[in-house]
Amino acid sequence: MIYLDNSATTAIKPKSVITNVVKGLTNLSANPGRSGHKASLAAAIKVGEVREKICRMFGVGTAENVIFTLNCTDALNLAILGTAKEGGHVIATAFEHNSTLRPLFELERKGIISVSIINPKDPSKITKEDIAPLIRPNTYMVCTVHISNVDGAETEVEEIGSLCKKHKLIYLVDAAQSGGHKVINMQKQNISLLALAGHKGLFGPMGIGVLAIGPDVLVNPIRFGGTGTSSSNLLQPSEIPERYESGTIALPNILGLGAGIDFISKNQQEIEKKIKYLTKLMINELKNIKNVKVYTSLNNLNGVVAFNISNIDSTIVSEYLNDKFEICVRSGLHCAPLKHEYLGTKEQGVIRASLSYFSTEEDVRALIYGIKDFIKSFDL
Repeated sequence: MIYLDNSATTAIKPKSVITNVVKGLTNLSANPGRSGHKASLAAAIKVGEVREKICRMFGVGTAENVIFTLNCTDALNLAILGTAKEGGHVIATAFEHNSTLRPLFELERKGIISVSIINPKDPSKITKEDIAPLIRPNTYMVCTVHISNVDGAETEVEEIGSLCKKHKLIYLVDAAQSGGHKVINMQKQNISLLALAGHKGLFGPMGIGVLAIGPDVLVNPIRFGGTGTSSSNLLQPSEIPERYESGTIALPNILGLGAGIDFISKNQQEIEKKIKYLTKLMINELKNIKNVKVYTSLNNLNGVVAFNISNIDSTIVSEYLNDKFEICVRSGLHCAPLKHEYLGTKEQGVIRASLSYFSTEEDVRALIYGIKDFIKSFDL
């Protein structure tokens, strides 16, 4: 099997990630911080260590502001619903994933907020010039994806962060596709809220996400329940991270994520270099094939490549690659309908091939061979 669907989840994990997940199910199988016995305390210490690692990698400021969530969607929901301001205005972009769009438009449907959607002038990037004209007196938040999950288009995060700081706006960044592939520092880039997917570029298991909260942002909890603290109080505690982590947290997944963070810390430059090389190779090879339209710019060497063959439905192509060559790519709308309206691909969808550090040049060559075979078979 040739796996090129790493934007959905990375198929190959470092061995240390698997080892630590197993450790969480065996040697440390206790509820972290919920009891006073040694096993519970040892588990809580390990969870704290992972918070510290994430804090350092992403410049969060304080480890307590690293909140473990069910996944990146859950993190984005906490960020958006937990900061909703009655009568307020939010700016987002046509490049956003439904994990951002749906909570925003649900708030708008209920009459709580209004939402403005930007169609960036340059299809390869989102800039502060796109954002600035839409700022209103009641604007309180800007939401942008860092790297588009559809075609790898990138946001100028630091410049937009500076703009948001100037106007005292909350800046929420969806880093589902960039976490682990890009250097991110919340403090330097003026990011207020950072949502991360544990199971993609961070190499963790499924079922773990992170919302990192900046020091000046007030987020209200959206889930309530037991936290292991203030158990006599019928109201949710104010202390963080417990304020947001009701119920038992996913200890094995958190330990796996911590091992993924360690792996990236040791190999960050090599990871970025390899992904850039393979992305450029794939784009150039696809551009040389007749009847192939590539949507990803050579300015966006971020491991995500979107393309189509003539006017053929993207699902037909992906099924052909899977059935004949066992090549795994994704087709369709990728949970980003406004992005497809922007690209003009809402009916056809796009074929997306996405890379990991563990992808190889041979994987890319196999995809190119499969595409050429498809074109030959359909006599295009």
